[in-house]
This record gives sequence, structure tokens and C-alpha cells, in this order.
Amino acid sequence: MIRNYSSRLLPLCLVVFAGSIAAHAQRPFQGEWEWAVYAKSRSELPPAYRNEPLRDVPGASVWLKLKQRGNKLTGEYSASRRYLAKLEEGDLDAVIQGKAARLDLASGFGGKLTVKISVTGNRLHWQVIKEEGEHYFPLDVVLRRIKPRR
Repeated sequence: MIRNYSSRLLPLCLVVFAGSIAAHAQRPFQGEWEWAVYAKSRSELPPAYRNEPLRDVPGASVWLKLKQRGNKLTGEYSASRRYLAKLEEGDLDAVIQGKAARLDLASGFGGKLTVKISVTGNRLHWQVIKEEGEHYFPLDVVLRRIKPRR
């Protein structure tokens, strides 16, 4: 009885798993992405954060939440520098061309920049290709995909 049930369940599981992989391959930019660097000791943190856990106060970070429909990207971004003293955030729209997309972002400090992003597996390469004015975004980093919590 159990053997008969498991022989029916295995093909169903394989179909669901294959479907999940195919959906990910069709929308490689889809999801949440992050990059961050942290202090190695509390003495590096600004006084206001010295009692916080080190992983709660990034020295610098970038976060993207991307939705992909065909070759269109929409989403949100945020970035921080100087242990959260300089914050950037906003919405984005972009068109994917080949394996990359160009994001035109505005800084809350008056700057503008164009960022090229490209995906390889669970890594997203972020590279500023044009900048003007003041901003607090990193120039060239690799973000990792954040796995959705269940």
C-alpha cells in the first residue's frame, strides 16, 4: 500500500520541482537581493548602536526587491552607508536587455546614477556605470538572493 502511494507521489514531486526551476529560469531577476558589510567589533559602531547586535547595524548595504514580467523589471531599492547615517531608497523601473538591466536611480542627496545589474544563479552583480552628484550607493558589489521565509 505505501509503495503504491509513493510511486504515485514521486512523479508529482518531480513535476512540481521542475516547474519551480523553470519559473526561476524564466524570471532570473525576480526576488529579494542583498549585500552588506558589518563591523567586526562593537568599538567600530557609532555610540548610538554600541549595544546593538553587530548583524543589526550594517556599515554599508544594498537591498533590492525585484518583480520581473517578461523583460520588464519593477521594484524597490534601499541602500545605507556610514552605519545607517546615510540612507537611500526609492522605486525602480527597468527593461532587461539580454542578461542585464540598467537602473536609473535617484539619490536622496541630489545625485543620480545608472547601475548595470546582471544575474548569475543566486548572485546579482551591481555595477555603477554612470554617476553625478552626491550619493551613498556602492560602486561595484555582488548581492546574494534572499530566500523567502516560510
